[in-house]
Amino acid sequence: MKIMFMLTAALFLSVMLMQHNAVSMEAANESAVKSIVLPAIDSDLKEGAGKDKVATYCNICHSPDYISMQPPFPADKWSAIVHKMIVVFGAPVNEADSRTIIDYLSSNYGTGK
Repeated sequence: MKIMFMLTAALFLSVMLMQHNAVSMEAANESAVKSIVLPAIDSDLKEGAGKDKVATYCNICHSPDYISMQPPFPADKWSAIVHKMIVVFGAPVNEADSRTIIDYLSSNYGTGK
């Protein structure tokens, strides 16, 4: 009787383990890395030197609408904003490109000061 109980328990555990593994494998297949293609973001940014850098880097985190809806800022304010995006939010912009972006924003969305 004891052997029959142990065999039944072993069979039960084996079936449960097989079901668990099957569910785990299905979940692993469903969570496999997939890729999607995002539509291009139309930019209503003003034409000017550096627009390409702004469109490339700023669109990583936000719409270009966030730029055009800002009030005109002086150059030092645009500089502070760009550096905040880099330091606080981790925007992957190097120093040369950040200068280009600041110049573009100051020229096209600034106060001229």
